[in-house]
Amino acid sequence: MDIIRYVKSFIFSKYHHRLLFSFLICTVLPIILMGSILYSITHKIAGDSILNSIILADDQLNIRINNRLNQVQKISDTIRYDMYSLINRMPHNSEDFSILTNVRDNIHLLESTFNVYHIDIFLDDKNIASSEGLTFHPLYDLKEFDLEDIVSMDSKWIYKPNYHLSYVLDNTGKTQNVTGYVSTLNNQVTKNTEYAYIVLLNISEFSDMLNESFSGIDLSGFIIDSNGNIISHTDEKLIGTKLDSDILNIISSSNKTVYDNKSLYYHVVKLDNGWYHVTEIPKTYIYSNVYTILKTFFLIIFISIPIILLIIFLTSANLTNRIRKLSFAMDSFKLGKKSIKLDYLTSINDSDCYDEIDRLGLTFLNMQESINKNMQSILELTVSEEKLKYQLLQSQINPHFLYNILGTIKTCQTIGKLDIANHMIDNLTRFYRMSLRKSGEKITIKDELEISRLYLEMEQLCRKDTLTWSIDTEDGIENYLICKFTLQPFLENSVLHGYSTGHRNIHISISVCYGDDEIIIIIKDNGCGIEPEKLTKIKYQLQNHIVDYTQHFGICNVNKRISNTEFGSGEITIESCLNEGTAITIKYAQMEGDN
Repeated sequence: MDIIRYVKSFIFSKYHHRLLFSFLICTVLPIILMGSILYSITHKIAGDSILNSIILADDQLNIRINNRLNQVQKISDTIRYDMYSLINRMPHNSEDFSILTNVRDNIHLLESTFNVYHIDIFLDDKNIASSEGLTFHPLYDLKEFDLEDIVSMDSKWIYKPNYHLSYVLDNTGKTQNVTGYVSTLNNQVTKNTEYAYIVLLNISEFSDMLNESFSGIDLSGFIIDSNGNIISHTDEKLIGTKLDSDILNIISSSNKTVYDNKSLYYHVVKLDNGWYHVTEIPKTYIYSNVYTILKTFFLIIFISIPIILLIIFLTSANLTNRIRKLSFAMDSFKLGKKSIKLDYLTSINDSDCYDEIDRLGLTFLNMQESINKNMQSILELTVSEEKLKYQLLQSQINPHFLYNILGTIKTCQTIGKLDIANHMIDNLTRFYRMSLRKSGEKITIKDELEISRLYLEMEQLCRKDTLTWSIDTEDGIENYLICKFTLQPFLENSVLHGYSTGHRNIHISISVCYGDDEIIIIIKDNGCGIEPEKLTKIKYQLQNHIVDYTQHFGICNVNKRISNTEFGSGEITIESCLNEGTAITIKYAQMEGDN
């Protein structure tokens, strides 16, 4: 029960699992059912097809064997005319020898042309040719050749094992298993045999045919005569033996061509000369080939099923992934946050390819964009209001700074240090000229650093050279834009709050460098630092973009403005240690000017 509950929970807990399970049911089960049906059908069809292909190959072999047998019979018919010439020439004269020569030449030509093993001719001993001894022999030599029974045989074809040729014809002295086609002529009156001849073929010729036909396959074949003598066989050891009488009876007593005998099929064809060509087909051979076909079939099934499952998984995953992303986007969408993108929609170039889920996503994006635009308008109005407040406060931000500068100028004039007074007036003029001339919200980093430098120089004159600074910038970075009056409030804090009894000299370092598609500005001082409680409050205000008009207005206002997408979606972090100094880190996206 726990397993069933777990399976149900797994399947129905997620939309993707339910969709995938439905696809599997609709595809895998039909494939399994079809595979089972096709297995039984294929097993039968494949077995019949293999058996038929073997029979077809056998038929081609039978044609070759019959053609060879018929060729030998035609050779025998051709010799009959020459025999007529010989038996009608008994006296010994030169013309008789000429006829003998012609007949012998014809016989040798037939042997070489049609590749027969040998032709032996037996004549009456009174005939001049009977003493030739190679091709022509006297009739009484039939007994020596163990052929005396051929004159009374009904069958024209004989099988002779261990047939021996004379040394002149075959100097190897080896005997051969041969078969031959016999022709005889008996006198109708005296019943005496006038001549007999036999056209011999080497049994190996038929064995080569059988082996060539069954080469590379686990089949065997043989040729038998009507008495069951195995004339030729794919296994040479069985040539000359007799076939089992039960099998011979089955073969000779039925008109069927295929017999099923336990573990074998016999394909039997009767040849033109009355012999039988038999092919033994083991059932294991058929089944092994059937299994090969079935293995191929199931291999295709097993390959196709993972492909189908992969396609199903990818299709369902794509579908559910889009639904999941849309659901996540809807859950994550909140007022005031950045727009949530649905990346899969941007990969579809043709809007006609959108399906219902895509159109639902587009509707959500349009709704989100509309809401964000409204929120942006509200935010811009709020920022504008704060900017006005900031500008108002900016005009009052440092009255004591201006008073100190003017007082210092007056003192310098009184004591006669007119060059210092003139220098301070010049810096003050340039400071306010640049501040007022750069009326845009964004200026180059170069201009912002110049305003900062002028401010620091004036502070340095007021502080009697107890203030020093350094500015370090990477190549080309000064041409990027920055929100106006970003650095001055932080520099002012370092100057106003950095001095203490233990810190009578202040050094401020400004570093401007590249980040990952962003600008990083670090302002460090070696002043007295910020108290922990105050530092915690400032960090909280920076992280939550809170603008307090009573405390820390300058840095919070800068933080609020620079975090806006229009000013680089930046962020400001602050770290400080008592009696060691303060470090301000400003990061915002790189912004290039219109030019």
